[in-house]
Amino acid sequence: MATQPEFGRRMRELRRHAGMSQADLAGPELSASYVSLLESGKRVPSPEVVAALAERLGVTPQSFQEKGTGSPEHGAGDGVADDTSKDDGRRIDLVELLFRARKEEEEGASDTAAEQLTEILNSYGDGPHRDMLWEARWSLARIHGRSRRVDESRRLLRQLLDDEYTRSSAERLERVARHLAELSLSNGSLVDGLRFAQLAWTLAEPHQEASVAVRAGTVLVNACAWSGYERWGREVADALIARLSDEIPWPQRSAAYRESARLCLLADDYAQARTWFECALEQTDPQQDINAWAEAQYYLAIAEFLVDQGLDERVDARLARARPVIEVLGHTSMLVHLAVLEGHLALRRGEPDRARLMADASVEAGSWPATHEVGVNLLWTARIYRALGNTSTAAAVYRRAAELCEQGGAMHFCAYTWRELAELPTAQSVMD
Repeated sequence: MATQPEFGRRMRELRRHAGMSQADLAGPELSASYVSLLESGKRVPSPEVVAALAERLGVTPQSFQEKGTGSPEHGAGDGVADDTSKDDGRRIDLVELLFRARKEEEEGASDTAAEQLTEILNSYGDGPHRDMLWEARWSLARIHGRSRRVDESRRLLRQLLDDEYTRSSAERLERVARHLAELSLSNGSLVDGLRFAQLAWTLAEPHQEASVAVRAGTVLVNACAWSGYERWGREVADALIARLSDEIPWPQRSAAYRESARLCLLADDYAQARTWFECALEQTDPQQDINAWAEAQYYLAIAEFLVDQGLDERVDARLARARPVIEVLGHTSMLVHLAVLEGHLALRRGEPDRARLMADASVEAGSWPATHEVGVNLLWTARIYRALGNTSTAAAVYRRAAELCEQGGAMHFCAYTWRELAELPTAQSVMD
């Protein structure tokens, strides 16, 4: 009779010793997921299944009984020593499996790494090695987040947030809260983003090393910018910029300047936005991160466009550098940002046809998960239609912008949008 969880532990040891994966052991009769459930002790196999597994492993059915189990000649002291030895062996196995999964991730095989991490959690999830299992769950959440499996990433991160092992360390709690904030902000949930970003900053700012505080503060500034908390965001931005030094890795310095500048941009402080965007560009190495470099060029172009009409030639030069990168990368958000800015440039130059073309491109480009960003871009697009005298289209775009800003939690911009819509000559009939 197979007894769990001893059967599953021994089965896993025999499988690994044979160099077989769970799929290999499953063969044509079983599934890899069922083998995983057996190894984790969540299913009790029938005698027929035990016999089939033993045959594939080249052992006898009795081999699944762990050494020393049920043997009366073993004393209590021997049992404790045997359990300790087995526990140490399992920890070594777990470390090795985590190392393999991370190597797959580093080499770009994220799906393979995710499968391996899932197998670890299924096999060891109820085990005593909480630190190793925490790292497995953490790594899997990050992989799901990068692969746009948002629901899975959020589920794992919330599990970690509620885990006592997480809450026993300010450093671990800050990491989880910050990643939950980033996930929320990039997927249209400003309320959650702001809440988790505030928690991360509270944990990081007074106690952690500078680089940790900079990362957490950057996320909070982003959340404040879109949520309309300009004064709070500016206080955090000033504290953040004050902590920057050459000891902070350049990507973090660049991101801190970029998010602080974007807050100033959204708060109509164009001069300060320009200064900090210039700093962000100085901190960005195009050979290391061409995407960040193109974003810095683009945002600096916006700041220069807004701060002084005499800088249009400089704006054009920056866009000429950024445009090829943005088009090659094909990120929807940046393509829409680019179209909106070029539409406003065309308005300033008295090119209504091109302005309309860019506005149409912005509307037709579709949306992306950060609905609050989509809403604010549509707000700027509606302003192009309004300037062109196309009030009916402007009203429709304003209305859609307000819906998306409200959906994403950007109530500050939602109010802007409804106010401008109410000022249109045909707005009342559209709103009715």
